[in-house]
Amino acid sequence: MEYEKLGRKNRERYLDKVILEKRGYLRRGLLGRGSFSDVYCVEDMAEGGLYVCKVSWKAGMLGKEAQAMAELSHPLFPQYAAFWEEDGLGILLREFVPGQSLAEMLERRRFSARQTICVGRMLAEGLRYLHGLPEPLLFRDIKPANIIIRQDGRAELIDLGCVCGLGGKAGSRAGSPGFAAPEQLEGDGRLTAACDVYGLGQTLKAMLGAGPHDSGRIRGLWRGGAGAAGGLWARSGKGRKRAEKRLAGRLWRVLEACTKEDAGGRMPDMESVLEALAALEAPSGRQGGS
Repeated sequence: MEYEKLGRKNRERYLDKVILEKRGYLRRGLLGRGSFSDVYCVEDMAEGGLYVCKVSWKAGMLGKEAQAMAELSHPLFPQYAAFWEEDGLGILLREFVPGQSLAEMLERRRFSARQTICVGRMLAEGLRYLHGLPEPLLFRDIKPANIIIRQDGRAELIDLGCVCGLGGKAGSRAGSPGFAAPEQLEGDGRLTAACDVYGLGQTLKAMLGAGPHDSGRIRGLWRGGAGAAGGLWARSGKGRKRAEKRLAGRLWRVLEACTKEDAGGRMPDMESVLEALAALEAPSGRQGGS
């Protein structure tokens, strides 16, 4: 059975009967489709928990993703649950992360500078962990579609399909145009931490919108600021617009340093990014509104 050649409905019927039901899982819905995989939400019928189920006809490729995920222990990354191969398919189960993708959120609203800094620090801390593993890894595909903003305001980075070892040369092109560093898309560039710095910088630019001075018109993500995320997503009042514009301008300069086309002129690693973002929130950067 060549699963990848089936239509959507036939794929789902096949997945239910041949793969999921005998393992005790119930398919709940399609989350997305990629070049080499389908992604579903499934429920454990015995325990009732929800998981993300990634199904790929490139079983070896998905196995490498599963191996990388199984070795991670950081709140930025979803927890690994299981991987197996069956009937020529690779099946990866991971934690289901409740929330919305950053890409979906950006279709309706932009973020303030402070919100962007907060999310940027969460992402940079997790990527610093990834780069600092005993066998360092590079994410290579940081973009809004791969970031989930949870209901409590925390960010999670999903889809480790482009993860590879840090420090070698790219054996193939990987990443998404507009967010991947130029050296990744060349296919033979050197893979350094600066690749992920570029992707992070482009993502944070997207959160701000077209430019740093648009931020005075940004509305809060959660109207009313209720719940655990209230401090992060609260709406800015009119008296804070000037301070917000100044902060957005300073943040934009940091992001420009993250997204230089030449890797040699770019901010080199996540430690540098974290220091720069922390400096924006230092007392001298809070004058005029907090």
